[in-house]
Amino acid sequence: MYVKKKPPTTVRIFDRNDYYSVHGVDATTAAREVFSSISNIKKMGIEPNRLDYLVLSKGNFEILIRKLLLVRRYRVEIYVPEGSVKACDWSVKYKGSPGYLSQLEEVLGEGLGSSNEQAPCLMAVNIKSDVVTRNRMIGIACITSGEYLLSVSEFTDDDLLTELETITVQMAPSECLVALAENDDFKSLKKVMERANVTLTKVKKGDFSTEGLNQDLNRLLKFKEGQQQDANAFPELRKQVAMTSLAAAIRYTSLLNDNTNFARFRLTTIQPDCFLHLDSAALTALNVLPELGDTSNAPSRSLYGLLDRCRTQHGKRLLAQWLRQPLRDINLINERLDIVELLMDNSQLRLQLHEDHLRRIPDLQVLARRLTRKKANLHDCYRIYQAINRLPSLLQCLGDANNATLHSSLAEPISELNNDLEKYQQMIEATVDMDAVDRGDFLVKPSFDEQLQNLADQLEKLQSSADKELNKAARDLGLDAGKSIKLESNPQNGFNFRVTLKDEQSIRGNKKYVIIDAVKGGARFKTNALESITDDYLQTKTAYEKEQDKVVAEIIGIAAGYSECLSCLSHILSRLDVLVSFAVAATTAPLPYCRPIITESLDEFILKDVRHPCLEVQEGVSYIPNDVIFKRDSCIMHIVTGANMGGKSTWMRSCGVAALLAHAGCPVPARAATLPLLRALCARVGAADREDKGQSTFMLEMIESAAILRTATPDSLVLVDELGRGTSTYEGCGIAWAIAEKLATESKCFCLFATHYHELTRLPSLHPNVIVNSHAEASVVDQQLLLLHKIAPGPATHSLGLHVAKLADLPDSIIQYAEEKQAQLETNLFEIESAVETEETTKGQKIIMEFLQKCKKIQETITSDEKMLTEINKLKQELLQSESKYVQSIISTL
Repeated sequence: MYVKKKPPTTVRIFDRNDYYSVHGVDATTAAREVFSSISNIKKMGIEPNRLDYLVLSKGNFEILIRKLLLVRRYRVEIYVPEGSVKACDWSVKYKGSPGYLSQLEEVLGEGLGSSNEQAPCLMAVNIKSDVVTRNRMIGIACITSGEYLLSVSEFTDDDLLTELETITVQMAPSECLVALAENDDFKSLKKVMERANVTLTKVKKGDFSTEGLNQDLNRLLKFKEGQQQDANAFPELRKQVAMTSLAAAIRYTSLLNDNTNFARFRLTTIQPDCFLHLDSAALTALNVLPELGDTSNAPSRSLYGLLDRCRTQHGKRLLAQWLRQPLRDINLINERLDIVELLMDNSQLRLQLHEDHLRRIPDLQVLARRLTRKKANLHDCYRIYQAINRLPSLLQCLGDANNATLHSSLAEPISELNNDLEKYQQMIEATVDMDAVDRGDFLVKPSFDEQLQNLADQLEKLQSSADKELNKAARDLGLDAGKSIKLESNPQNGFNFRVTLKDEQSIRGNKKYVIIDAVKGGARFKTNALESITDDYLQTKTAYEKEQDKVVAEIIGIAAGYSECLSCLSHILSRLDVLVSFAVAATTAPLPYCRPIITESLDEFILKDVRHPCLEVQEGVSYIPNDVIFKRDSCIMHIVTGANMGGKSTWMRSCGVAALLAHAGCPVPARAATLPLLRALCARVGAADREDKGQSTFMLEMIESAAILRTATPDSLVLVDELGRGTSTYEGCGIAWAIAEKLATESKCFCLFATHYHELTRLPSLHPNVIVNSHAEASVVDQQLLLLHKIAPGPATHSLGLHVAKLADLPDSIIQYAEEKQAQLETNLFEIESAVETEETTKGQKIIMEFLQKCKKIQETITSDEKMLTEINKLKQELLQSESKYVQSIISTL
């Protein structure tokens, strides 16, 4: 078998019926993912061509698939043998990638990715660059198969692809398709996807062709009643570049190969301006979502982990979506806040919803998809039935709150859907055998189908005949029927009798009875009559099961008609779940949360006693809250200085988190909060090399800073921490100064700018009523550093780096030498600056003296006032062209 070369991010797995095998470098990858060790790897073949291989059980295979797709974001190919395994002819049967899991649902079940924090999403991007204007037209398309959603957008972007990164954060694709290319646009796109942890997949340029797209969409899209059955009627099809991306995504996912996708999909336009602008750097800086593979959901490690008190899987997915897509509509924000405030104040309502109603709701979104794909069974239908049965009591609970917002946004839609699902309930009650459900079996009522009833009657008669045989054998052997001799049944042997080993002697040698086996549990045996009954019973049961499968298929087909209604119900219940989760998180916090006031005005941004919600829940932490105050006429930027570990970064992050929570419709950890409606939240907090991507700390912060400068506007909040590291001191200071000044004077955004360059504390004097100094308080008591974690006005008075080094247990000898070196460097620097200043001053004074002497000579030699003025002006022009800083400073003051 010839197998094409593949990238290391694609893993090939071979299905050998009872087990799976992985070979070569893939064996090493699999061993590390499943066993965290390569000790399980074995060798096959003869030297020098021996090949590594790894054997996996079905359980380990499933673990590997999930880790590769959902954590590593790798691609997977599963090969099956053509004919016998020994023939060595293999073909790919299943393919899976982070954005396309549909084929592997057959292997791992429909729930693959459903318990993840998001539904798998595939993005395709096409970039059309105009060489003359240097404009970039970006066309993107996203396919979210789990929600039967096609989303597109088309826009112009800058060379850093800032807008594309915003949409990528909002849509959270697992994988991005791009045409084969190695130009500058591809490099920029690659950097955006790397920052967002999105797998980049190259496909043929020809895949981005719209040939046949209209016919494909006509089959995939769900048209409304009375709507023209033509995809051209959708305005999205006028976005030509976006349509090329959509065509590539449809080809990649093979949507047309599955007829259950027909007439199911919705086509929408992505509206990024409806949500707060967030880039990958802001998500990371504020720890909004857990890292890939982190399943601990620890409240102290991410904002998602803190707020995730959701009772449903679809609620968990929606929570992650809301955190990526904070709202920019005051009315929608206040609608969420109204409900959360009600739930916070009404503890009985909150507890009933959280502890009783919501925890009993299954993942209706996944169940609806199973119905649509004809993969559901009677158990799934019954779980849906149970959820619908609970809706009246849920509605009663919501109605008791007597709240208009709760009624219109949640209770009323749930009530309408409950009415729509009434016939579904009636169907399940008419078809499912509820007595069998109590025994744990999910069967169709025999009375529902005439043929099924006939077969059920035959089975009952055969069971009765077997019982008679039991009584006959009991009398013959002198045993007590049902006690010392029992009738049993199993799928392999059908009916048989069982007696204890003590009573086995009574059947030995008796030709009426045939012993099947004798084990510790007793002896099993049968008679010719019982064997005949068994044959008839198994034959009838097989017919019964086939007939039942037919009826079940009919029930599933009818139930599939309710899948859209169930999806709507899932969405509304998930909204309720997230709002309850917000309320639970707020009421169980160490200190109270408050309802933020969101205003259209950009005049002020005030947080009183704001806290970082993740830090305050850590064990052993006594959090010190601080204020954040911006006022357009007095301060829009804080230059924040102070000791390392003094609380600067935490203060900034707490401000950013509060802004994000407020726009998501969640209470904020503060005593009071008044915020403007923001357009963007940008952050450059913390620094780390990305060696695997060839980016140094300095390069990374320059990329992030460039994005901030292009994004920031007066309605933006910008957080900048320790800008300018990784280069020379003066260059770093210059870059930080220039960026801070531009943000304050041109962007005019709200900004917290933390720095160790104390030179920046001069900015407030150059820009009064715009920039102010703030610092993290700290003091030295008995040579010991005391960090107060309190933010106070004014600049830090002196650096405390050496004291922080002592806290880190740096050796005393190193600290002593550092103090000496610091003193030496400061002295040398002062002397150098003094020398430079003295030399510059001396040269400048000499130029001025020469100018004055020439003026005096002209006065003595020329009598005409006009000629004298002409000559002096010539000298003045020469003086103005002087490069002396001393001369220039004097001229500038005149």
